[in-house]
Formats: sequence, C-alpha cells, structure tokens
Amino acid sequence: WHHPTLIVVDGTDIQKNTAEKVLSERRIYIPVVAVVKDDRHKASHIIGDDKIQKKYRFDILLANSESHRFAIAYFRSLARKRLIKDR
Repeated sequence: WHHPTLIVVDGTDIQKNTAEKVLSERRIYIPVVAVVKDDRHKASHIIGDDKIQKKYRFDILLANSESHRFAIAYFRSLARKRLIKDR
C-alpha cells in the first residue's frame, strides 16, 4: 500500500506530536493534523499546517465525523452481542 498523504488524529498537540515523532523515527514524512474537540465532543478546531487546514478542512472534519459514527455503531453492536450472549 502507498502511504497516505495526510494523517488526522483526535486530540491536541500531544497526540499530534506523538504521531509525528513515531513517523519521524521510521523516516516517514507525512503531514499530521489534530482535530480538537469541545466539551460536547464536537470538533472545535484543527491543529496543523495552515495550508492543509484551509485546503482540506471540510474533508478532515467529515472523515473525523464518519470515523466516530463508525466506532460508535461498532461498539454498540458489540454491546448488543454481549447482552444477548449473557442471557
């Protein structure tokens, strides 16, 4: 597989810097941006290169939203299976 052209992480500078450090240690240079959430777990802003933010803002937020929707649906499915199995 080819490397992605952008990596999006949930979190703040800490998660972004950690991702960049791991990539750098492996000599992989891919831009990383972080989506910061507010108290209601909604995206409040993006941390990262300004040019990337401006060019891909909609796509970054859409991908982030879809990944959360998928994860929530998956874990609800697991919870239902556990509930049925435990009966």
